[in-house]
Amino acid sequence: MLYINGRFLTQPMTGVERYAYMVCKTLATLGHNFTIISPKAAIRPCYDVSNLPIVYYGHGHSHIWEQLVLPFFFVGKRDYLLLSLTGLGSIFVRHKVMTIHDLSFLENPRWFSKAYYWYYRLMTPLAVRTSQSIITVSEFSKQEIMRFYPFVSKEKINVVYNGVDTQQFRHLDESPTPAEHFALAVSSLDPRKNFARLIEVFNDIHDLKLYIVGSAGRVFAQQTDKSTSNDNIRYLGRVSDDDLLRLYNQAACFIFPSIYEGFGLPPIEAMACGCPVLVSDIPVCREVCTDAALYFNPYDTKSIQDCINHFLNLDKKEKADLLASAYNNVCRFSWEASAKIILALLRNINPMLAL
Repeated sequence: MLYINGRFLTQPMTGVERYAYMVCKTLATLGHNFTIISPKAAIRPCYDVSNLPIVYYGHGHSHIWEQLVLPFFFVGKRDYLLLSLTGLGSIFVRHKVMTIHDLSFLENPRWFSKAYYWYYRLMTPLAVRTSQSIITVSEFSKQEIMRFYPFVSKEKINVVYNGVDTQQFRHLDESPTPAEHFALAVSSLDPRKNFARLIEVFNDIHDLKLYIVGSAGRVFAQQTDKSTSNDNIRYLGRVSDDDLLRLYNQAACFIFPSIYEGFGLPPIEAMACGCPVLVSDIPVCREVCTDAALYFNPYDTKSIQDCINHFLNLDKKEKADLLASAYNNVCRFSWEASAKIILALLRNINPMLAL
């Protein structure tokens, strides 16, 4: 029997939780047999779980539930596999597959709170050693796992890309004209997302507004300082998927200034909506966005500003060519394809699973 760690359902939906949620939704849509084990805590309203097979077990929804409560569910069970699509999964569960989205806490510990850093610093190698296989979301992240954990063989690490929900994120033929000409950025407001430099750039740009979607998180050591921005910048906080769809469709462009990512889903969502994309020139963005975006040096505010100005000066054909490349690129990322890769991996680990 396949079980999926459902702790993510009690957390706000960021990119990591969206990955878990969409894989589960796709598996259910395809008619595969699995059960989500969720703590007895309120499921966040951002998740539609009406067609998901859920069993509620144990109280709490923290790491304590994942590490010390969840393992008791499997006492006496045989021929099972636990799939964790977000966090570590329990180190006390023998038959499991974990997902590592990125290792940013090792790349730069100063980005995170000390509690977060030390928990993952100590627990991740234990989870890696006790997992039968590891899923990650890009070739870049696979190389990072091998760099930080050289004891892991590359055969144990399997790349399964994020997908894009093209039923939700799509180009709208008729979208209300926005009141302002704006660029859009979507992300949590943590240091590696590099909003401080982007805000500095937009303090000098006056013919284009910047709308920032996202909120702060407790795991980060510092947050974006909103006091350094001016009236040219609007913080929208968390928004619904329907509002995000509208923003993607109305934005003049989408800007992704991050300096470290495991995948980076928002640029692909923007591309699916027909929004031109400007991204950091870092390895994972080159892997994910290919030639379908314009690139800038995320450490150089002049490079960011030059890229924005270059985009604003593109002629109609150049913009059309960029969007055509973007639509072709989006076709590489499908939740159905990702779910099928995961299923093949699980069948290879345990052919007895009734999937």
